[in-house]
Amino acid sequence: MAENKNSKSSFWEGKKLQESIMSGILYIVALLGAVVFMIPLVWMVTSSLKPAIEIMKLPPKWIPIYDVRYEPARVVSKGAGVVAKIEKNSEQTLIYIEKPLERHEFSAGAEIKVKKGKKIAMGDLLAITADGEKTADSDGKVVKIEKTATGKVVLIKQSGEYVYDKVAMARGMVIKVAQGETIFPDKIIADMPKTGKLKFIENKDKTKTVMVLDEEGYMFFKRDLPRGSVANFKDETVVKSGDKIATMLPQFFNYVDAWQTAGTKGENFTKYTLNTLLITILNILGTIISSTLVAYGFARFKFPARDGLFMIMISTMMIPAQVTMIPTFIVFQKLGWIDSFLPLIVPSFFATSAFNIFLIRQFFMTIPYELDEAAKIDGCTYFQTFTMILMPLIKPALATVAIFSFVYSWNDFLTPLIYLNDSTKYTLALGLQTFTTMYGSYFNLMMAASTILLLPILLVFFFGQRFFIEGVATSGLKG
Repeated sequence: MAENKNSKSSFWEGKKLQESIMSGILYIVALLGAVVFMIPLVWMVTSSLKPAIEIMKLPPKWIPIYDVRYEPARVVSKGAGVVAKIEKNSEQTLIYIEKPLERHEFSAGAEIKVKKGKKIAMGDLLAITADGEKTADSDGKVVKIEKTATGKVVLIKQSGEYVYDKVAMARGMVIKVAQGETIFPDKIIADMPKTGKLKFIENKDKTKTVMVLDEEGYMFFKRDLPRGSVANFKDETVVKSGDKIATMLPQFFNYVDAWQTAGTKGENFTKYTLNTLLITILNILGTIISSTLVAYGFARFKFPARDGLFMIMISTMMIPAQVTMIPTFIVFQKLGWIDSFLPLIVPSFFATSAFNIFLIRQFFMTIPYELDEAAKIDGCTYFQTFTMILMPLIKPALATVAIFSFVYSWNDFLTPLIYLNDSTKYTLALGLQTFTTMYGSYFNLMMAASTILLLPILLVFFFGQRFFIEGVATSGLKG
């Protein structure tokens, strides 16, 4: 007996240990999965706190605090040529580099149509080859025609100002070339001094500009700093290469700027939020009212072909939205509803979501029919039974449908894009495109606005998760 008890005890202990190990492994896998799915969210939040100049740098920096260091840079030539002229003014130095001769190579059988010393214009005929006529690429003068081992070469000296490459740089740069010097690609043209004096300028928009000046007061290093940046030195401080001259802190101002960004007609995200709230609230009301009425009919009434109609209704979930997009647009166009909120709101009052009907119908099926019969004996009509008896019992399912409807309406981008033309009627999802213009994209502000857009969804799931889980589980959708 003692041996049997010991064997049973060891069996159960081994099983508990096995279950504990499996639970631990599952928790670790779930934790790793959560971390992976959190990476885009963390990237979005950190990007919303970055300055615009740092947003596209790789690898991404997860903590948006940046050190601004004085790091001397060099100016190098991009091509070959001769330094023709060096000009200096109060702000910058200009170096004019004369481009090399324009070279045209032809096969040995080509017929050259120009002579040495002839002035030509862009498009003039240079030679006739087996491939056709060849013309000049620019205005200039033929300075040489020579024969080579592989064919013929025509050299043209260009005319006009475009014969020069103009290199502009800050006035305080140290020039490393002289007039008349021949240079080649990647030749160092100018260097920054290794030391200089700091100067900070406060701008009207509360940003700062930091400059490093040479002994004569000419600027050779300049950097614009966003709001909230902290200077690590005072004016007139001498800094050297590698010194940390300022620190850029997280840009919480991005959220204010994103919210106040104006659209084409002066509207901002306050207007977009009001539009979105109106559409979302009405969609939730319409979805709950229409879906519960249809689900109530399928769950509590017996009529011919009920199950067949229910299966047809469920099968509509397999029809892609793209199939009905154009016919739906034509219907709304005929009704004159384009550029209004009606196409975004009215369909929700006609139980267009088969999934919501199925969810609520399954919940209705869990409620005993005896409650309907008792209500009928007490004199309740079908509508009274529906509103006073059954509706209070399906609150978890209603909460689940409300959450689904809220998330869909709040995030919907395609439907407003199709039906809304006036920017004053834009929703939040559609308003995000205001940060992408023909002049560039403000990704830091877009990420800030996206974070604001995501917050209500997180709050709804956080406070409504109990109803959500209960509604899905009780309706028969759990795994």
